[in-house]
Amino acid sequence: MTTYQSTSPASNHHASEPGDAASLANILAPVAPEIALVEEYLVTNLIDDTVFIGELLAQIFQAGGKRIRPAITLLCSKATAKDKDSELSRLHIILAVLTELIHTASLVHDDVIDKATLRRGQETINKKWNERLAVLMGDLLFAQASVCLSRIMNPVVVGIYGQVLGDLCSGEIRQMQQQFSTSINFDSYIRKSIGKTASLFAAGSHSGAILNGSNDEVVESLKQYGLNLGLCFQIVDDLLDVSGTSFELGKQAGSDLSGGVITAPALFVLERGDAAAKRLETLIKTRAVSTAEGTLEALTLIKENGGIEKTQDLCRHYANLGKDCLLVLPQSDCKDSLESLIDYVVTRKK
Repeated sequence: MTTYQSTSPASNHHASEPGDAASLANILAPVAPEIALVEEYLVTNLIDDTVFIGELLAQIFQAGGKRIRPAITLLCSKATAKDKDSELSRLHIILAVLTELIHTASLVHDDVIDKATLRRGQETINKKWNERLAVLMGDLLFAQASVCLSRIMNPVVVGIYGQVLGDLCSGEIRQMQQQFSTSINFDSYIRKSIGKTASLFAAGSHSGAILNGSNDEVVESLKQYGLNLGLCFQIVDDLLDVSGTSFELGKQAGSDLSGGVITAPALFVLERGDAAAKRLETLIKTRAVSTAEGTLEALTLIKENGGIEKTQDLCRHYANLGKDCLLVLPQSDCKDSLESLIDYVVTRKK
C-alpha cells in the first residue's frame, strides 16, 4: 500500500469529474443475477429462523445498502474465471454472502458503539429495541458468516477473513483511542481506515481469484485494488460527514466530528499550523465539537480552509492507484465495471 503524502499533488490520470459515473445498476449489470442470489442467501438457511429473528433481519437488510462489497467479490471472481462464459460456482456466491454478512454485522455493532439512532434513514436496532439485542444480532450475523466461511473449505480464504475480523476490531479500537486527539497523523488515519473498511474490500476482491486458481500477480493486484477502493470509500464517507446533509446521509451531518473522530478533512486543516488550525484544535481538545455550536464552527473552519478540496485530492490519489491495479486483467465487462465502480465511489453523494 502506497502511503499518501499530503504535500504532493494527486495524479490526475484516470480521474473523473463528479457526475461522470454511470448508475450503480448499470455498473453491476454483469453480476446482477448473482447479486439476486446473494439477496436470497442473506435471508435463508439461517442459524435461527424464528419469526422474531426474521423480522429483525428484515429490518437490518431492508434498510438498504448498495451491496458494493459482495458485488466487488462477484465482479473480481468473474473477471478471473478461466471460462468467461460459465456461471460462478456456489462457493463464489457464498463468498459474496459472507462478505456482506461481516459488513452488516459490523454496522450493527458500530451503531451500538456510536449510540447511533439512524442508519440509512431508518431507526437502528439499538434505538428501536435496545443495545443488548443489537449486540446479539450482530453476533448472530458474525456466526452466520462463520458458517458460510466453513462451507468454502479453503484454508487461505479462511485465514484472509479471519484477519479481516481482527482488523475490524483493531480499527475500531484505534478510533476509540484517538477520540478528540489532534496528534493523529495521516499514517495512523490510513491504518485505521484499512482496518475499519478497506480490509474487507480487499478480502472480497482477491479471494474469488484465489478460488479460481489465479496466479500470484493477479491475486496481489486485486488485493491492492480492494484496499485502494476501500480507502476511497472510507475517505468519501469522511468527506460526506463534513460536506453532506442529514437528509443525504441518513444520519446527522457532522456526527463523526461531534463524537471526536478526526478524519481527513479535519487533518488537512490541522496540519496548516495557522490560526484556523489552532482554533479547530481548541474546539477538538476542549470537546466543544460535541455541542451543536462547536460542530457547526468546526465544519465551517474545515470548509473554508481547504479541508474538502484536499480530501477530494486524497480520494483521487487512491482511485488512480486502484485503477492501475486492474491492468493485470484481460478486457471484459467485469473489468470495465470494476473501473467504473471506482468512479462511482469517488463521486457518490451518500
